[in-house]
Amino acid sequence: MEAVILEAPGQLAHRRVPIPVPQAGEVLVRVQAATTCGTDLKAYLRGHPQIPMPGGLGHEYSGVVAAVGPHAPFTVGEEVMGVHSAPCQTCAWCLRDQENLCESIMSTKVLGAYAEYLLIPEHVARLNLFPKPPGLSFERAALLEPLACVAQGIELAAPTSNQSILVIGPGAIGLMFASVLHFLGIAEVTVAGRNPARLEIAKRLSARTVELPELCESYQGAFDMVIECTGREEIWEKSLDFVTRGGKVVLFGGCPAGSTVTFDTRRVHYDQITLISPFHFGTRAVRKAREWLLDERLVLDPLLSGERRLDEAAQVFDDLREGRGIKYVFKP
Repeated sequence: MEAVILEAPGQLAHRRVPIPVPQAGEVLVRVQAATTCGTDLKAYLRGHPQIPMPGGLGHEYSGVVAAVGPHAPFTVGEEVMGVHSAPCQTCAWCLRDQENLCESIMSTKVLGAYAEYLLIPEHVARLNLFPKPPGLSFERAALLEPLACVAQGIELAAPTSNQSILVIGPGAIGLMFASVLHFLGIAEVTVAGRNPARLEIAKRLSARTVELPELCESYQGAFDMVIECTGREEIWEKSLDFVTRGGKVVLFGGCPAGSTVTFDTRRVHYDQITLISPFHFGTRAVRKAREWLLDERLVLDPLLSGERRLDEAAQVFDDLREGRGIKYVFKP
């Protein structure tokens, strides 16, 4: 089968590799759509501790069941959608309702969606692989995983309809937050960033927009909640400038390992600022994201920047590095 292999940071190869053979409980999916992700872009640019090299890239997918192992919960020919991980449901973190922190959630995960076929491990197939309804496109279905991350963040942040919310960073996740918050009836969402094309997409998602220089000059303490989606240390630090007393700062964007930031302790303590740092997702967030995807009132189409072939992967990631496009769809 054709597959995209991340050889090393900045090096992608388009290869032919063996088609996996599913074992007990496993499901082999013929990929119909695989969307690009900011985590994959990070891996391409600098490597990632959870993405081995050399190895397959991509973890946002939908497709058709091509083969199954004994006792698998699906049958050949079913259209499916899923995420790339699942909790053990037995460790201390799972038992305290923090499945996203499961001790083994990353030990056996789905990687390699940029390929013709994708093997789904038994526990992922059992917990986090779902039938795809006929009316849902494969492209939209492939957005389940990033939307589950957003669902986890929103569950922890618990925004309300009378709040003003700032989203910093109009990348895929930031724009998803904006769209979901509008879908949920949050009255006022503002998206801040530098990329004019992406800010235009934010407007299409019913958000107000502001460029970063203006944000820094004119919006000190202006928002009840700030959601940081850039993963840049300096933006983590600046995020506290824009939240009002008693507000919440959601530090969603992941910075490089070993990064450090500093905050004004007086501001955090005496203004009672709540800092939240959502990571990954649990099964409840996955199911909530699937529920949202099935509702056509949630607008996500503007995030899809076009279809690409697997042999165009290097160009796709160069485009993403330069800020061209939001999420591309590989159609193997």
